[in-house]
Amino acid sequence: MARITHLHNDYLNFKNNSSHDYPLLINTAGYYDASTPFKTYNSIGRDDYYLLYLVDGQLSVIVDNKEYTIKKGSAVIFPPKYRYKYFGNPPVHYLYAHFTGSYADRFLEECGFDSFPCILENDFKLELQNKFNLMINTYLYNEPLSIQKCAYLLQEILIDIYEYAKAKKEDSPLKTSLNYIHTFFTSKIDIPHLASLENLSNSRYVTVFKNQIGKYMEERLKKLKKATKKLQILNQNQRANLILNIASAIEQNMAKIIKANLIDLQNAKDLSPALQDRLKLDEARIKS
Repeated sequence: MARITHLHNDYLNFKNNSSHDYPLLINTAGYYDASTPFKTYNSIGRDDYYLLYLVDGQLSVIVDNKEYTIKKGSAVIFPPKYRYKYFGNPPVHYLYAHFTGSYADRFLEECGFDSFPCILENDFKLELQNKFNLMINTYLYNEPLSIQKCAYLLQEILIDIYEYAKAKKEDSPLKTSLNYIHTFFTSKIDIPHLASLENLSNSRYVTVFKNQIGKYMEERLKKLKKATKKLQILNQNQRANLILNIASAIEQNMAKIIKANLIDLQNAKDLSPALQDRLKLDEARIKS
């Protein structure tokens, strides 16, 4: 069993993820090779994010008291303060990085990581392994600008992981039911119907959906409905703003027309005293 970390920077391992020292900062990075069965359990979690990329073998990961088996090419991201647990039997080889920074939360959100812990199933990509190894070596050798170079490589790795996983989802066995959900999510949708679309049992569909999407079907529906509601409110606000702008423009144009005619009428000498008083009131209102 071999494990590599940057020992003289170990004091950074538990640096708080709200740190403003750098936008992205690698606290520690390395690889893990298992020659015997092993179990990793952190009962308190870390203060930073934990990225794990499985290069060989299988890992059993516990998320919300449920066990998920990930295979070669898959990645896991544990959030700060999360009590993570995983175990496996040899051969197992994975790469890892713990990172933090003032931009970390926002960057992950922009990449599309909307729930944690995040399990991203994918086929093995040699180019991704090479980038990860380059980041680890850059971190370990601690050369000038190594912090900035690691941050750059970490961004590329996270973007690649997300895009590869997204592409795999689009070709997943749930494509038919996912299209159905996105089309009819405002209507009543149940597991038996979705499972029948994919020729799966109800229990198997629930498991595959959670593994592929990272959420249960009910959570996915709730999120879609919430996003749609926000969009409808936005559209209502846009329509209201448009109406008010039109009304304001009409009022301004009408005021100009009335004012121009008032000037002509005020010069007329055959108006009754009552009309002259009304004209004076209208003129005062328009000026105000």
